[in-house]
Amino acid sequence: MPMMKRLGAVVLLLTIAYGGCGDNAPRQHYEKAGGFSYDPPETWQVVEYPSLKYRISIGPRENEFVPNINVVDEAFSGQLVDYVDGNLENMKRVFVRLDILKREDFQTEDGQAAVRVITEMEHYGRRLRQTFYFFGKGKRKYTSTCSALAEEGEALDGIFEKSMKTFRIH
Repeated sequence: MPMMKRLGAVVLLLTIAYGGCGDNAPRQHYEKAGGFSYDPPETWQVVEYPSLKYRISIGPRENEFVPNINVVDEAFSGQLVDYVDGNLENMKRVFVRLDILKREDFQTEDGQAAVRVITEMEHYGRRLRQTFYFFGKGKRKYTSTCSALAEEGEALDGIFEKSMKTFRIH
């Protein structure tokens, strides 16, 4: 099931969030093969991770955790709202102690409609806050996952939002 593959990538990314290094991030992070771009937060780095399709953005390590942004895509011919609903149902089955704090419509600077879902969950004994931004164009859907420790996550909400406001599908 493709959505399960996406969730697997999210879980994998959670495990790599405890480390990472790389070069300074360019102002715009562009993935030609993925057909998307966004501006990573200032001072964050863009790094490659061997098992992920696209590069990720990572922030400074705090409390043995590296906040990060990753993007996955998949083919889905339905409406964006149906894609979000399906992903949330899968998350409820997969993630431990998942709390959906907020679900709302979101719009980029360019007027691209999206959906933002803010969650908290347990991962390896730590409480994480993940904000998912869902975008779509035709049969291709994108999920950007912004991860932080729950106790620091709310402080990063504005940083994640600013970055995802610049998300563009090319």
